[in-house]
Amino acid sequence: MKEFYIFNLISSRVNMKRCFYSVFFLLILSVQAFSQDLIQELGRMYSNLDSGEFYLTEAKQKLYSPTDSGVYRFYVAEYQNLKDHTQESRRLFLEALPYYTDEIPSLRSVTYIRLTRMDQSSGLFDQALNFAQQGLDFARSISDTAKMAFHLTDISVIHHDMENFELGVEYGKKALELLNASQNPDPYYQSIALNAIGINFDDWSKLDSALKYHFQVLDLMSELDSTRVFFVWNNIGNTLLKQKKYPEAEKWLQIAKRINQKNRQNSYGLAANYTNLATIAYNQNQWEKARLMLDSAQYFVEKSESTEKKRDYLYEEYRFRKAKGELSSAMDYLEQYAALKDTIFKAERIKTIGELEAIYEVEQKERQLAESRARLAENELVVESRNNQLLLLLLFLLISLGLGFFIYYRQKNKTRHLEQEAKLQTIFAEQQTQRKLQEQRSRISSDLHDNIGAQLTFIVSTLKNLKYTDLSKEKIAEKLDQISEFTVETVNELRDTIWAMNKETINLEDLQMRIYGLIEKANSACPATKFALEVDPKVELQELSLNSMEGINYFRIIQEAVNNAIKHSAAKEIKILITCEGQKLLVQIKDDGRGISEQKSLGNGLGNMKIRAERIGRNLQILSTPDRGTEISII
Repeated sequence: MKEFYIFNLISSRVNMKRCFYSVFFLLILSVQAFSQDLIQELGRMYSNLDSGEFYLTEAKQKLYSPTDSGVYRFYVAEYQNLKDHTQESRRLFLEALPYYTDEIPSLRSVTYIRLTRMDQSSGLFDQALNFAQQGLDFARSISDTAKMAFHLTDISVIHHDMENFELGVEYGKKALELLNASQNPDPYYQSIALNAIGINFDDWSKLDSALKYHFQVLDLMSELDSTRVFFVWNNIGNTLLKQKKYPEAEKWLQIAKRINQKNRQNSYGLAANYTNLATIAYNQNQWEKARLMLDSAQYFVEKSESTEKKRDYLYEEYRFRKAKGELSSAMDYLEQYAALKDTIFKAERIKTIGELEAIYEVEQKERQLAESRARLAENELVVESRNNQLLLLLLFLLISLGLGFFIYYRQKNKTRHLEQEAKLQTIFAEQQTQRKLQEQRSRISSDLHDNIGAQLTFIVSTLKNLKYTDLSKEKIAEKLDQISEFTVETVNELRDTIWAMNKETINLEDLQMRIYGLIEKANSACPATKFALEVDPKVELQELSLNSMEGINYFRIIQEAVNNAIKHSAAKEIKILITCEGQKLLVQIKDDGRGISEQKSLGNGLGNMKIRAERIGRNLQILSTPDRGTEISII
C-alpha cells in the first residue's frame, strides 16, 4: 500500500487540503500591499473553515480594484473546495480565471493546479492533463521554473493513474531535470518529482529503478522536514515487500510508522503502515503477529475514516484468512471488499451527478431569466417572425417524417435480409455437421472392416487349420489359448468401436471413464505396477469435446501404449497425463521401465499408434532412454 504524497496528499482529505492550501497561502502573501490585507483576511478560512462564509461576506464590501475582485473570486471557489463541493468549486474556479490580473500570477497557477487535481480525482484524466498543460504553458510564460516543474510532476502522476508508466517516468524526469538545472532548487519540489518517478517505476514492475529514486529522496533529508516527506519510508518498504525482501521491508515500514506516530498520530499513514506490516508477517507465516498488525490497521482505518484504507484493509484480511485456510471468513471479507468497492464508485457517481444537476438548475434559471428579458426587448420582432417560424417548423416536420419513413423502410429491409442470411447459414451449418458426421462414421466403418474383419478372418482360418493339422494336445491347447486371447481382444475392440459410434461427440468425462476402466483391468493383471491418470484442471475449464473418430483413436493409442509398457518395459509405474493447449487435447503416457531399443522402435504396435494419430491430425512423439523409461506424446 503506497502513500502517494504529491504536494497535497497527506493523511485525510481535509488535512491534505488544509496543509496544501497553507503552502500556497504563503506564496500569495507576496502580492502588492493593496491586496495583502484582503488575502490575509480571507486566508483565515484555512484554519477556521466554519467562519469562511462570514469572512467572504465581510471581504465583499472591500473590493476596490480588479485585483481585489480576482482575489475574492479565488477564495469563493477555494471555500467551496474546502467544503468538498468539488463540482461547484470547479465551476467557480473556471469563472474566476478571467478576473485574475498580472499582479497576482500565483492565483492563476494555483487555480490550474486545483482544476488539475479535481479532474484527476474524478477520473477525468484527459481534462486533468489539459489543465496541467495550461498551467505549464502559463508558468513557462512567466519563467517560473518551480511551477513548471510542479505541473510536469502533476502530469507524471496523472499518467501513473492512467497506467501510462513510461510517460509518467518521462515527465517526472523532465520535472527533475528542470529543477536540477535551476539555481537553488527547492528540495521539497525535488522530492515530489523523485517520488513521482519512483511510484511510476514501482507499478511498472521496475522495482530496482523505483528504489533508486526513492533513495534519492533520502539524500535530500538534511534539507527537508521528515514529516513532509513521510511517504518515502512507506514507499521504499512497499517496493521491498514486492521484491519479497520482507525483513528489509519491515525495517523501513517501522521507520514510517514511528514518523507517522510523531506526526500527530497520522491515522491515514499508520493505516497503510500496519496493513503492509501485516502482509509481511503472514507471508512469513507469523500468524499471531499478522493478526496484531491487522487489528491495528483496522483501528487506524476507522480513525482516519478513509474509504481507500478500509478497502485495502479488507483485501489484506481476505488474503490473510485465505493463506491460513479460513476460507469461509475469507470469503466474507472478500464480499465486504467487493461491496465497498462498488459503493465507492456508486457514491462518487451519485455525488457528481447531484452536483452537476444543481449547477445545471442554476444555469437553467439564469438562462430562463435572460431569455425572458430578451423576449420583452424583442417582442415586436418575435410577432413579425412567428409566421416564418411556423412555416419553417412545418417544413422541418415534413422533412423529419420523410426521413424517418425512409430510415424505417431501409431498416425493415435490412432486418429481413439478415434473417434470411441467418437461416441460410443455419442450414449450411447443419449440412456441414451431417457431412462431417457421415465422414466420421465412414472412417469408423472402414476401421471396423479393416481391423475387426481381419481379426475374425484370422480366428476362422486358425480354427480350420487346427481341424486339418495333426498336433499334440499341448500344442492344440496353446493354439486355443492364443485364439481365446485374440477373440477377447477383438470383442473389446468391437465394444470400443460401438461405444464411439453411438456418440456424435465424446466429452472428456467419457474418455476418462474408458481410461479408468483400462487402468482397473491393468491393475488386476499387474498388481505390482502402479497406474495413474492425471488430468490438468484447465482441461475441465475448457469443456473440450471430441468427435467419435478422435475419441476412439485417442483411446486406442493410450490402450496400445499401456499394453506395450506392461508387456515389454518391466515398469514399476505407468502414468497417463492429459492436458490441453487452447482447444487442442494433449496426451502423454510415461513409464519408468527399461525403454525401447532401436530394434523395436519400428514395431507394429508403435507403427499402428502413429497411423491412428495421423488419422485425427495429430503427431506421435516417442522419447525413450535405456533403463530410464519411455514417454509417448500425442501432440
